[in-house]
Amino acid sequence: MLSDRERRDLDLIERQLCDSDPRLAARFRSLGRTRSLGGARTGRRPGDTHRSMHAAGALPCVMLAVSLIMLLAGAAAGAMTIVVAGVVLAVLTLGVAATSATGRNPGFA
Repeated sequence: MLSDRERRDLDLIERQLCDSDPRLAARFRSLGRTRSLGGARTGRRPGDTHRSMHAAGALPCVMLAVSLIMLLAGAAAGAMTIVVAGVVLAVLTLGVAATSATGRNPGFA
């Protein structure tokens, strides 16, 4: 929990960032990672979108689980090709999840 002084300091930093580099501040706002100036820091705004693996659906979650199992199995067996395949599958999975995530779909979990 932040004290009132820390909240004021963070609000000041946010305002200074908006004044000094408005393009960077706009970029962060577009990513949904900043809060409005002077807004409460304890909750999310109603219009905020939250991105997660679960929002992308079942396929990316299963693919990520398979890639992590491949990483562990390859590391345990000492098979570098399996480890590399697991890393490639994990990267592809995150790409699929990023491109297929829908706004308000809660996913399967």
